[in-house]
Amino acid sequence: MPKNKSQRPPSATPLLGPIRRSSASLKLIRPADLAAPAAEALDEPLIADIEAYIDTIELTYPRRPKGLLAEARAILGRKVWFEDIVDAKGNRWGVRLPLHQPTPALLVALDKYGGSLSRFDIAFDIFPRDMSIELMAKVIRECAILRWRRPQAMFEIEGTLYWTEWHAGEVRPDRNLAEYHDFPSKIDGRPTAHLELRFQTSDATKAQNLHLPSQLIGLNPRALFDKHIRIIDLQRHIADDINSSANPDRTRGFYERNYQRRVQLFKDRQPHLIRLLEPLNSRFAIKDHLTWGAASGPKDAFTWLTRDQQSQHLAQSEHPSSALIMQLPESVDHKIDYGIMYSYSSATRKRHR
Repeated sequence: MPKNKSQRPPSATPLLGPIRRSSASLKLIRPADLAAPAAEALDEPLIADIEAYIDTIELTYPRRPKGLLAEARAILGRKVWFEDIVDAKGNRWGVRLPLHQPTPALLVALDKYGGSLSRFDIAFDIFPRDMSIELMAKVIRECAILRWRRPQAMFEIEGTLYWTEWHAGEVRPDRNLAEYHDFPSKIDGRPTAHLELRFQTSDATKAQNLHLPSQLIGLNPRALFDKHIRIIDLQRHIADDINSSANPDRTRGFYERNYQRRVQLFKDRQPHLIRLLEPLNSRFAIKDHLTWGAASGPKDAFTWLTRDQQSQHLAQSEHPSSALIMQLPESVDHKIDYGIMYSYSSATRKRHR
C-alpha cells in the first residue's frame, strides 16, 4: 500500500478539515443511563443479535518452541506455521505464530510454551432482526465508535472499512476496528455484518489483563463490546440539525463533506457533543460468553454456504429492510436521504412487544 498521503486510494476517507460547531439540540444522557442493563433500557425493540468468537490470535517467541507446531496441528487438524520477525535492517529477532479460529483445547495447550500474547481479534457476527445485511452494515459503518482512538482518517480497501488507518510496513496501532459484510458467518454460514475488534500489540492485550492464551476462554464479549465500542444515533442528530438550520442544504452538505455521515469522524472533532448523544448498545443482544466452532478457510463468499443458503443470501441482498426503515421527521423533505433513522412502524413495535 502507498505510504504517501498524496497517493491514498480514492476509497480512503479524506483528512479532517477545519472544526465547526454544531447547533443541533441534543438529548442529555446521564452516567446512570449509560450503565443501565439492556432489560432496563428504553422501551425499544432489539436491532440485532450478535455472536462473538475469537477470530485470530498471535504469539511471539524469541525462538521456536520445540513440539509446539506438532501439538497445534494435531489439535486443529490443519497446518500452522511460524513467521520470522525481521526488523527494517533485516535482522531476525524472534518468531510469531498466527492462529485462526483457535479452540479452547489449543488455548490451554499453548500456556506451557510461554511466549507473549501479542495479538487477539474478537469477531462480532451481527445478525439483524428486521433489516437487510447491507442496511445493517450501513448502520455500523456510520454509527460505531472505537473509543479512545486518536483523531485520524478512516480507511477502506477491498470492501473492508478500518477505523484506524494503517499500511504494511508501518507500526501497527494498538487497537483497530474492521467491518465487512460480503462474506458469510464462519459460525453457521448465514449472511452477516462482520465486525472485528482487534488488539494488535502486546501492550494492548496486557491492558485487558490477558497474559496467557487460556485466559481468552473466559472473555465476556458483552463487556468487551461495551467497553471499546459505542453505537451512537448520529443520523437523528443530523436530521435535527438540518431541521433547525436556517440553510438546510448548506448544513446537509457540511455533514457530507466533513464527516461522510460517520460518527467516528464527528467524535474526532466534537467529542464534547458525542457524550451527549444517545447510545444504542443496549439494543444489540450480545451473549456474555464466546461461541466456539467457527470454521477456518479461504475468504470466499460461499465457502460456508450451502446451496439453499446461497439463494437466500442473494434474495435478501435484493430487498431492503421492511421494518427498520428510513423514516424522517415530518418537517424534513422526504426527497432527502438523511441516513438511518431508528424508527419502527407501529405494527413492528406491537409485534416485538
